[in-house]
Amino acid sequence: MTSTFPPPPVAPDEQLLQQLTQQSALQQMWLSGYLYGLASRAGEAAPASVQDKPVATVAAPAPPAPVATLPAVTVLYGSQTGNSKKVAHQLSAKVKERGFQTTVADLNDYPSKNLKSEKIVLLVISTQGEGEPPVSAEEFYKWLHGARAPRLEGVQFSVCALGDRSYLQFCQTGKDVDARLEALGAQRLANRVDCDVDFEETVEGWFADVLGKLPSAPLAGASSAAVVASSNGHAAVAAPLAKSAGTAHDRKNPFAAPVLEKIQLNGRGSQKETWHLELSLEGSGLTYEPGDSLGIYATNPESLVKEVLYTAMLNGNKVLTFNGKEDQFKQILLREVELTVLTREVVENYANWTNNSALKALLQDNAALKNFLWGRNVADLLREFPAALSESTLLGFLRKMPPRSYSIASSLLAHPDEVHLTVAALRYDFNGRPHQGVASTFLADRVQAGETVPVFVEHNEYFKLPADDAADIIMVGPGTGVAPFRAFVEERSERGATGKNWLFFGNPHFETDFLYQVEWLNHLKRGTLDRLDVAFSRDQQDKIYVQNRLLERSRLIFERLENGASFYVCGDKSRMASDVQQAVSQIIAKESGKGDEYAAEYLKNLKKQRRYLEDVY
Repeated sequence: MTSTFPPPPVAPDEQLLQQLTQQSALQQMWLSGYLYGLASRAGEAAPASVQDKPVATVAAPAPPAPVATLPAVTVLYGSQTGNSKKVAHQLSAKVKERGFQTTVADLNDYPSKNLKSEKIVLLVISTQGEGEPPVSAEEFYKWLHGARAPRLEGVQFSVCALGDRSYLQFCQTGKDVDARLEALGAQRLANRVDCDVDFEETVEGWFADVLGKLPSAPLAGASSAAVVASSNGHAAVAAPLAKSAGTAHDRKNPFAAPVLEKIQLNGRGSQKETWHLELSLEGSGLTYEPGDSLGIYATNPESLVKEVLYTAMLNGNKVLTFNGKEDQFKQILLREVELTVLTREVVENYANWTNNSALKALLQDNAALKNFLWGRNVADLLREFPAALSESTLLGFLRKMPPRSYSIASSLLAHPDEVHLTVAALRYDFNGRPHQGVASTFLADRVQAGETVPVFVEHNEYFKLPADDAADIIMVGPGTGVAPFRAFVEERSERGATGKNWLFFGNPHFETDFLYQVEWLNHLKRGTLDRLDVAFSRDQQDKIYVQNRLLERSRLIFERLENGASFYVCGDKSRMASDVQQAVSQIIAKESGKGDEYAAEYLKNLKKQRRYLEDVY
């Protein structure tokens, strides 16, 4: 005998149902329980075989009184490496816990015309180099500052700006967006925050400020949990979003990675000094993908510490409390603070304390200040503008030592439990005295095989291999810019990817500066590298660079772009990256036969599709 259910009860009027479903979460739960109760009563005549099955019921509470509707919150982010995206999603989770409906969007995909219709907009945006927006936010930034941007009187906003104080235009993109929104009539919900490379603490403060300023309309008996639909169609209460456990080793708790091997890559007589380092990650729990970076905590050169002590006439043996720990002043200078790089903030603090008119005048001229900051370290500042100060006063001026990041030059598939780096030691003379980079010479001089280096992984989700292993890639990496492409080719080799890999590499001399030459030739033999074009700039009278080689291969490059290839650039930002981009634009204009305007639009679309990607510094 076949059992059948009786016909379902008549549904409520369609308009009433629409109104009810637009109410609060608890009202939706009440409605769900009410309808379920009707269905249960209608099913009382069902056969015993059906009635005997256990059914989990949801008690239907009395419908709550109508409450004020909370405005929707939109969280927008513009990110180059993924940090802004991470912060945006963390904020969205916290806002949802307060009962708000939230939307998170990449500015690369966000329709700008929607901005005037928003109620509350929270923006997290990074700054690249000297005040430039990330690629994903370029169009939004241009639109916002253009004539087509609308009045925004009905919009509340707050901005979290991410940047690096070592750049003169620190957090400039966030500052620009913040000022422009205010100029268009938007109302500031919470003050803008400007975050340095160690941004976590500042971000948490911004979260608290934003959440404290959001409007509140609490539901009777409501908790921070959200109401969602369960798989069986009944109302269910979801627990608050939990924080991911993550790895035990991160920026705040780096892993002491043993150095397995150090090899100098340049030949005898080279003007360059490039090191290949292999570090062990065994037991760390750290993982990475090609395109990610390794963060390094370095120590300052002892020679620079001695120079600072001598120039300022300070006592290195004096014991001070710094960041909650007691230590000798010279050890604090060695490990805890930035000495090799001057920033605007350090100069401002020193100028205000010394009341030095020359420094104050310098701070009013950005071009002069940029020229002053280049190449100088803290010892230079103390030497050129001497002042009597105490050990604690000097520490009050200095920036906390930030980690340095290096593109990872290996694939975990090819080298399990290892991470490889390609590092150029920075050494130069300034004002007749030797200067050096802190992390590059730390790795080159002050760390030996068998010793350990404090490290953590910085994930860069925007500088990644195509998801499709059949897609072609074109890589441009002169000098140490070749590092991530060593990882790319190793990874694709291990995965058996069928897409073609094409590398453009450049350096001064073939005989002394062809980094990883044997490896590239082996990849060519195996077919895991389809083409290799090299530019050794000083081996002939006329200098030849990677951009010249690109132009020579114009037709094939355009064909591969037309067939879906991704184009990658890594290395120097100030000259090389812009020269390469200009060459690619010329290639598109020439080979398409459609001119410069078409090329500009074509390149813009490549960037939006994340098929033209840069890791430049």
